[in-house]
Amino acid sequence: MMQRAISVTLFVLCAGVPALAADLAISANGDVEYDDNVFRRDSDKEDDILFRLRPGVRVFEDRGDDLNFSLGYELPVEFSVDNSDELNEVDHSFNGRFDYHVNDRIDIFGNDRYGYLRSTLRDQAVASDELNANQAFPAFTEQRDRVKLNDASLGANYRFSPRLVGRLVGSTDFFDSTRSDRARVYSVGGTADAHYSLTVKHQVGAGGGYTFQDFDDREEVPGSQTNIYRVFGTWRWLIDETLNLEVQAGPSYLETQQDDPSAVRSASAIPFAVLPAAIVTGFFDKTGAALPAGTAVAANSLLIPSFLVQPGGGGSNCATVNGVPVATGCRGNIVLDAISDAALVSSVRDASVLVTHVNPRGVSDHNVNLFADVVLTKRWYPTFASALRYVRQQSAASGLGGTVILDAVSLSNTWDFLERWQLAVRGDWTRRESAFDIERTFDQVTGTNPAGITVPGGVATRNGTAFNSTEDAEIDTDRWGVAARITHQLFRSTSLYAQVRYDQQQSRSDTLGNSSDFENILATFGVSHSFEPIKLW
Repeated sequence: MMQRAISVTLFVLCAGVPALAADLAISANGDVEYDDNVFRRDSDKEDDILFRLRPGVRVFEDRGDDLNFSLGYELPVEFSVDNSDELNEVDHSFNGRFDYHVNDRIDIFGNDRYGYLRSTLRDQAVASDELNANQAFPAFTEQRDRVKLNDASLGANYRFSPRLVGRLVGSTDFFDSTRSDRARVYSVGGTADAHYSLTVKHQVGAGGGYTFQDFDDREEVPGSQTNIYRVFGTWRWLIDETLNLEVQAGPSYLETQQDDPSAVRSASAIPFAVLPAAIVTGFFDKTGAALPAGTAVAANSLLIPSFLVQPGGGGSNCATVNGVPVATGCRGNIVLDAISDAALVSSVRDASVLVTHVNPRGVSDHNVNLFADVVLTKRWYPTFASALRYVRQQSAASGLGGTVILDAVSLSNTWDFLERWQLAVRGDWTRRESAFDIERTFDQVTGTNPAGITVPGGVATRNGTAFNSTEDAEIDTDRWGVAARITHQLFRSTSLYAQVRYDQQQSRSDTLGNSSDFENILATFGVSHSFEPIKLW
C-alpha cells in the first residue's frame, strides 16, 4: 500500500510534467547539535555532540497555470563525537505534492511523505518549519530506533457555486519501527465535507469520515483492528483583520477487535540454574512474593531463568547472590523449591520448562468520543503573530499497541524583530490515552519440563518482567516541550539559525509508554543554503 501511494502520486505528477516548465533546486543544510540525552532514557543519560548534513534536491513548478508540483529528496547524514558506532547514520526523506486545476469547478491535489529515519526528530525535512502553528507536533525517535513512515493523501475540490465548495479526500498512514515493543501500524480512510460562505466573515460546513487502523502483534500485545466513524461541523470566523478562528468538531464512534491467539502460539524453553547455599537479595519466591533482603536459600535451590545469575549484566543491578550482582530484571529472579536429590539436580541442571504464550481473551470494545481541531490566530503587529491550537483525534502512539486518543495544545509566536532577523517561540503539551482496554500476552508454565519433572508453583517469566496475568495494556503518556529559534537571513539564499528545545515525556509507571519516557535538552546551530534553481525544460 505504501509503495502504491507513492506510485500514484508520481504517476499523476509525471503525466503533466512534459507540457510544463520545471526547475531543479539543490540545497545544502548542516548543523551542529548538543544533545544531553542522545538515547532518550529516563535514567543513565548520555550526552553527545552531533554533526548533521542534509543535502537535498527538489524538482518543482510553482508558476504553472493549471499544474503545480514539487518532488523533493533529502539525505540526512548524522555523525556523533562520542557514540559513533551507535549514532552515525544515513537517513532518507522523500516528499511530493501537486495541485491540478482541471477547470473552473474542479481542482485535484495530493501529497506524499516517506521517511526512513533514525535521527533525533522523525521529520527532518520540515525541521525548519516545526515551530509553525499548523505543523505536526514534534515526534521524537525514542532510543534512536530505525523508523519507516509514509503518509499520503489524494483529494479533489468541487465548486458547486461561488459560495459552496465540496471536498473529498482519501488518506493513508504507515508506521514501522525496529523495536520489538512497537507494532507496525497501517491506517486508511477518507473524509467528505462541504463549506458554505455565509458572509465575508463567516464560513460554515459539515462532513463525515471513516478510518480503518490496523496494529500488528508486538511483544506481549496481540494486534488489533479499529474502525473510526465520525461526523463533524466546521466554522471559520474572520473576527477582524488581525484575528481569525477556525473550528472543526464532532462526535466519533470507535470500535475495536483485538486478535485472539490460539492457546499455543509458540513454545520456548526457560533454563534452570542450580545455586549452592547462598544469601540472596532482590529475589522472589515461586508465588511471586518478594523475598526479604539477605534471605538464606538452601543448597540446590533452583533459579529461573539461568541468564539472570550470570555476573555483571549491565544497567542497574538489583539482585545479588552472596553479594555478587546478578541481574537487571528483578521481577524475573525467582527462587523455586530446593532439590535434595543429587541425581535430580543433575537432570534438571540443563532441562527446560515448556511454556505457551496465551492471551486470556481477544477483546472487542467500542465507545463514543469527541474529536476537534481548533486554531486561533492573531497578528498583533505586521511583524508579530501568534497562534493557539488544540487537537483531539485518534493516534497510533508510535505503535505502542492499540488505538489511542491524542489531546494536544500548542502556542507559537513569530516575531520579525529586524529586517533579516526572526524569533520563533513555541510551547506544546501532548497527552495520549488508550481508547480501549486491550490484553497483554504472558508466558504460562505447562507444569512439566522435557525431563518429566513437575515444576513447582507454575511460575514463569518473560524477558524478566512478566508473570502469568490478565493485566490490561494501557497507554497513559504526557509530553511537554518548549522551543525557541532565532534565524538570520544572511543572504537571499542563505540563512543561519540557533535553536534550543526542552522536552519531557512521562507515563504512568504501569503503562506501556513508561519504557520510552525521557527528559531532553537540544541546542542546535545550523546553516541553510539553496543554490539558484536550474531550468530543466
